[in-house]
Amino acid sequence: MFRIFALVLVIGAFVGALYFSGNALEAWESPKPETVPLPKLPKQKEHAKPKRHARQATHTQPVKSTQHARPSWLVELSATCRRGKRKSDSIPRPTTRSEVPRALRQFIALNVRMNRETAALVSRSGNAALTARLRALYAQDELLMQRTLNAAEQGRYQRIPALGRSLIAVARAENTVFVRLDASACTASPDELQL
Repeated sequence: MFRIFALVLVIGAFVGALYFSGNALEAWESPKPETVPLPKLPKQKEHAKPKRHARQATHTQPVKSTQHARPSWLVELSATCRRGKRKSDSIPRPTTRSEVPRALRQFIALNVRMNRETAALVSRSGNAALTARLRALYAQDELLMQRTLNAAEQGRYQRIPALGRSLIAVARAENTVFVRLDASACTASPDELQL
């Protein structure tokens, strides 16, 4: 799913460049995150001696955890989504129109691989309905991504915004599935689901 977000970013940059004179490099660059200084932690005293009249620690009953252990498939799914996001972020963003097909091919290859991995993990959840829904959505997003690549390769740039909107609709539906599965590492905020 996050692969779609990365692709939408590429599409958004590409479409923005078409509308706002894409020959300017600034139209293609992604904003640099601002660094925020971390607060300094207080220094701990070395070898502090206990006070004479300090109260001895009393033996207490362990507090029972209110959280339930997460199923292994969900832990693996979260790890897979985080890994996929890192890989997606490492794909260089295009700076010219001629680089868009190359970037799309890389996103598509990652998308197909991550779709297979995450669908296999979701199938272990035992929720057949959500597994089937996710697989159907993955089939749609793979088809739409291939159409986007075809449009870029053929120079049919006017088709790309409509394909981007369709991809966003599929991404929202995939996001809903992941929310229902409680797979927070695989979800996105509503702001990320905009073109």
